[in-house]
Amino acid sequence: MYEDYVDQGFMAITLITENYQQEPPSQDDLNTWADEYGQTFPVLSDAEPVALRYTQRDSLSLPSISLLGPGAELLIADGDVDEDDIVAALPAAAE
Repeated sequence: MYEDYVDQGFMAITLITENYQQEPPSQDDLNTWADEYGQTFPVLSDAEPVALRYTQRDSLSLPSISLLGPGAELLIADGDVDEDDIVAALPAAAE
């Protein structure tokens, strides 16, 4: 869906909290992840979990998906996000 909506203001990112050795991911780890899963959007280290700000629990179950709207408003916290949710959250839909 990223490719379908990026030109309308949609941004997707993957946050990786640790590598397979349970250490903060290196840039090589992040690049390998993006290549392995064919991700064309940013893959970033989240070693000090920023993602915890976007959940309603004290911890994350991984993988975790949250949807933020314009102004980083939390629309869906650690839940199921479908295409209709994304379309409704696009900046053009908020105007």
